[in-house]
Amino acid sequence: MPSPPRVSVVIRSFNRHRALCQLLHAVLEQRFSDFEVVVVEQSTRRDPEVADELAALTRDRRVRMLYHPPLGGPRARNVGARAARGEILLFMDDDDLPLDDGWIDAHLRNFSDPDCIAVTGRWIPEGPVHGPPYRNMEVARRHVLSYVPILMYQRVYAQADRRRQVLGIHGGNVSIRRDALARFGLWDECTSVEDELSLCYRFLRLRRPGEHAVFDPEAVMVRRLDIAGGMDKRFQPLHRYGWRHFEFLHNIIGHYFPVRFVLLYPAYAVLLWVLILAMAWTDPRRSLVRKLGGIVGVTVGFPLLWLLWLGKLLARRLTQGAPVHAPRLDGAP
Repeated sequence: MPSPPRVSVVIRSFNRHRALCQLLHAVLEQRFSDFEVVVVEQSTRRDPEVADELAALTRDRRVRMLYHPPLGGPRARNVGARAARGEILLFMDDDDLPLDDGWIDAHLRNFSDPDCIAVTGRWIPEGPVHGPPYRNMEVARRHVLSYVPILMYQRVYAQADRRRQVLGIHGGNVSIRRDALARFGLWDECTSVEDELSLCYRFLRLRRPGEHAVFDPEAVMVRRLDIAGGMDKRFQPLHRYGWRHFEFLHNIIGHYFPVRFVLLYPAYAVLLWVLILAMAWTDPRRSLVRKLGGIVGVTVGFPLLWLLWLGKLLARRLTQGAPVHAPRLDGAP
């Protein structure tokens, strides 16, 4: 058997074959050569226009395709992590692209420090950029991949432009040492949003003295926000968006910080209300009238929604039991 590669690029893909082809081209053209590509392919539709191109790309000896029915975000990432053989695992989704052919190199430079166990790169939007990504860049640089005090909800700011040690990771454009995942466990599968935070919380608890993560703006990913397919997390009804974050708060925050969650339960309800309002206001598909209508509707109906979601969660706990946390890299219980 050939020796394991230094890097495994793990890609989740769902109903975006054209975008997947573009991403595979960009990854296979990287200057760094000692890598494999593991694609967790879950599509329910085929794109005949790019079928031949995709078939040619997957014949490259560095590419391994894992075909599955739809798994959901964190479970697909876990399947890819378990199949990967590299020392460093680098995660990307099919609607993103490396900016240039030095993307893998930019990630790997950070791992010359043995205490660096994970790296998150910067992302930039596809197309022309007008002005800085944040109104206050100093705040973004200072708080990139940090946590809202007390509530422990992550502040991302992943378009910042200054390298620094951080206390968390993002979802995509992230590289992690394999042995760290073996120690900390993989991503919790009992949430469909913010799943990277379950790993972040365990990193905060279990890291050894001196171990840290890094935000490196030199490892740049182009984020293509308008590509159809995937889980459509950016384009979903407000009630579904609210339910998914309600589930995250109870299954993840409530598990890792149970006392804090109980004592601050009203504050987490306010946090979710604010998140839904922000989603309604920033949705580019909504007219001003629809935005205002959504905000009013959510505000008036939020207490009832919370009770309905709570009943749904309790029914799921009674029928399915408590959620599983910290799944292992080796797949053992």
